Amino acid sequence: MPAVRQKLHSSPCPDFRSQLFLFYALPDIGIRLTPFETSWLALALWGGAYQTEVFRAAFEAVPKGEVTAARALGLPAFQTFLDITLPIALRIAITGTTTTAITQFRSSSFMIVVGYQELTYVANRIVSDTFKVFETFGIACLMYLLGCSIISALSRTFERRLAVPGLGVVK
Repeated sequence: MPAVRQKLHSSPCPDFRSQLFLFYALPDIGIRLTPFETSWLALALWGGAYQTEVFRAAFEAVPKGEVTAARALGLPAFQTFLDITLPIALRIAITGTTTTAITQFRSSSFMIVVGYQELTYVANRIVSDTFKVFETFGIACLMYLLGCSIISALSRTFERRLAVPGLGVVK
């Protein structure tokens, strides 16, 4: 199974394939979804898989000495998780979560595969009607850039809020 997962994730567009698979396979088992729902389901499954790995790595990166010290102080396992493990893992996972969110935002352009008219498709239609290529795709590019910038700004805000004074530089 790890070999299959590696092969699926090593290709450039796993979300592209999953959208096609869901769009054509779900109706065969009686589940009818709109192109929008199919695309977002595929993006959610793809992003969820990556987020699972981000958080798995973050929890594994928590120093074992921290957990051992909490247990030595007599903290119960759940309290150790809540007060020690979770805050450290969240700080570690912010960067990976941001990367996945930006990738999903950019991958929304693949929604055209199943017939959903997303930003790139609409820009293409405007270009075919007006022949204003640079203006249209320039605005589309700025919209993608704005979305990615907002996600990055939110990430920096979370990093600042979760920062522990003296344990690292967050600018």
